[in-house]
Amino acid sequence: MAGFLTRLLITYFIGAVGGFLYTWLHLPLPWILGPVTSLLIYKLVPNARTTASLRLRKVSFSILGIQIGSTFTAATLTTVVPYLVPYTVLTLLLIALSLGSAYLITRWVKLDVTTSLLGSIPGGLSTVLALSESFNGNTVLVTIFQTIRLVAVLFIIPFSATHLFFHQTQLTQGAVLQQAVDGPPWTGILFIAAFFIGVLLQRWVPASLVLVPMLITAALQINEIALFQLPNSAYLFAQLTIGVYLGNSISVKDLKTAGRYCLYFLCLAILLIATSFGFGYLFSSFTNLNTATAVLSLAPGGLIEMALTAQSVNGDPSIVSSLQMIRLLTIVLILPFFLKWLFKKLQY
Repeated sequence: MAGFLTRLLITYFIGAVGGFLYTWLHLPLPWILGPVTSLLIYKLVPNARTTASLRLRKVSFSILGIQIGSTFTAATLTTVVPYLVPYTVLTLLLIALSLGSAYLITRWVKLDVTTSLLGSIPGGLSTVLALSESFNGNTVLVTIFQTIRLVAVLFIIPFSATHLFFHQTQLTQGAVLQQAVDGPPWTGILFIAAFFIGVLLQRWVPASLVLVPMLITAALQINEIALFQLPNSAYLFAQLTIGVYLGNSISVKDLKTAGRYCLYFLCLAILLIATSFGFGYLFSSFTNLNTATAVLSLAPGGLIEMALTAQSVNGDPSIVSSLQMIRLLTIVLILPFFLKWLFKKLQY
């Protein structure tokens, strides 16, 4: 136990160094990307070991869900509903492009179709891994390919969005801080209840630790119930914990194991990101959404990261998280049935 705590403290210290460095350099998502970077560099040291706490990760997911939920207003629902059909169509096109490209990869390299297609799905990691087991894919390679996509999304999209919409950044940060209305401290009990409901629903609701607190907080916000505002330090610690979790879970050894496959799936991730940006501009052109919100809503993965990025570049994090939730539910609820049908077709 003492060894675990010592290693956990060392891991958090290294992650915090990365967070402070990213903050000092004014880089995007400093308390998520900073720890990921510093821990990956640390892992290059021989015999370097890191660890992460599952309990802290669960609490942190819920805290960030609360943070995103607190940005919702009554106008969010009326804004999102008209965009559901065009957004879903663009999301399905993005998924189709991903699966089609992954199929082409199997024509160029010796890789089974099941593993390639599952490794290319833009989001829903836990669901994808479960599908890999049920469809007899190579789960190790699927995990690595999904990790490559995750790393590409985490680093490319926030940096790109920050530079594309940089002129709007300062204006938004001030606006977000002014939106918060502090409620009585006892309402903090509602956040605790939301966390435990999220824990109870983990088996049935995808990403329940984020979605359940987010939806409960959003419902209270929409009904204009003043909630206790968590201190900024709680949100920063939650982001640090997620950064530590990601940095700990990404293995340099696994990336080496995948070898040349990594390059193909990195190129696929970049193609998806570029296409999602193009779809985002198209989406913003026939809706009332600003470009930042539309682009980040269609980005392939990371509901929390995309919502936080939206908050820093004058996007609307409530709309981004609402639409990203639809993308996640599409992948979790619809895609498994489609893949089951597709794999049967490919076998004949």
